[in-house]
Amino acid sequence: MKDTDRIYFLMGKELSHTITPAEAEELKELLAADPELWYAYELIQAVNSLDDVTQEYVQEIRSLLDSKLEPEKLNTLLLIRPEATVPETSPAAPSKFRTLFRVAAALGGIAVMTLASIALFRQTARQKTTTDLAMSEIIAPKGSKTHIVLADGTAIWLNAGSKLKYPKNFSLENREVYLAGEAYFKVPHDDEHSFIVHTPDATIKDLGTTFNVKAYTGSRITEATLIEGAIEVSLEQEPARKIRMSPGEKLVLHNKQAQAQQQPEQPAPVFEVSKIVPYAKTNDIVETAWVENKLIFRNERFEDLALMMERRYNIAIVIKDEVIRNYQVTGIFKDEDITDALKLLQVIVPFKFKLNNGQVIINK
Repeated sequence: MKDTDRIYFLMGKELSHTITPAEAEELKELLAADPELWYAYELIQAVNSLDDVTQEYVQEIRSLLDSKLEPEKLNTLLLIRPEATVPETSPAAPSKFRTLFRVAAALGGIAVMTLASIALFRQTARQKTTTDLAMSEIIAPKGSKTHIVLADGTAIWLNAGSKLKYPKNFSLENREVYLAGEAYFKVPHDDEHSFIVHTPDATIKDLGTTFNVKAYTGSRITEATLIEGAIEVSLEQEPARKIRMSPGEKLVLHNKQAQAQQQPEQPAPVFEVSKIVPYAKTNDIVETAWVENKLIFRNERFEDLALMMERRYNIAIVIKDEVIRNYQVTGIFKDEDITDALKLLQVIVPFKFKLNNGQVIINK
């Protein structure tokens, strides 16, 4: 997406109140680099705040644009027309319109044309916003995975217990998805059109990459693992900060809840980047092994592993003992069912379990 197209796309999201903090920061940076579009942005904000933009006014602007008048003539007509269209019962409105269009005239033809376009936009905004914000939703229930290919050729594997949303008008001009859960992406290379993944705590932007994102609802962390290419991660807590990652790196972001739970003398960092370390016994990449139906865990808290197993096997696991919750375990599951998986864990650490009405109860 070209910068100008991107700016107008972000303006639309701001006007519809769907812009994220990271996108708002991006819009600010793009506008700072283009003064003319910054002026247009100010006009858009001003027009958007007006209550009375009548159908007759819009139709006249449409006729003016169709007639391809010189910008100076359009200036004059725009300066005159608002006073004629504002009802006499609104004495404050003519002054507001008059000031606005004098500003437009001072800024020149580009700004005036932008203002006229925005007036047209105001008349169709509701219908357009409804269309643009219509989303498709893909859900991978617990106990299963899903594979989809988007219109741009991007292949996505969605892990169990995950949800992915993307615009129904998804295209090269609008390559954005929203993830709650875990997904593995293979994105076709395109220098001009970034692919963007939104999660509650971070936004991941790339041009052509293979990477994994893990951002389950309620989790204390968000993970991004880069296999090939390059990605840029923006933090919702610090939108201005951009983290560039190289192949073979993994980013772990601690959300606000996780940071609040840390001891004051040992605060958790907002994020940390480290090298990917393959699982020694099989040389698998731990973070992406799930795509091949493997669950690899390394020095994992038993309680956190139980959450992974709940998603994998679609079963609730209740741990009755605090000591068991904090066991550190390492291993791999491939084709085991829930009973066999639990028996393998019993070889590593001591505990008892029983299956009861779709639940696994674990205690000493």
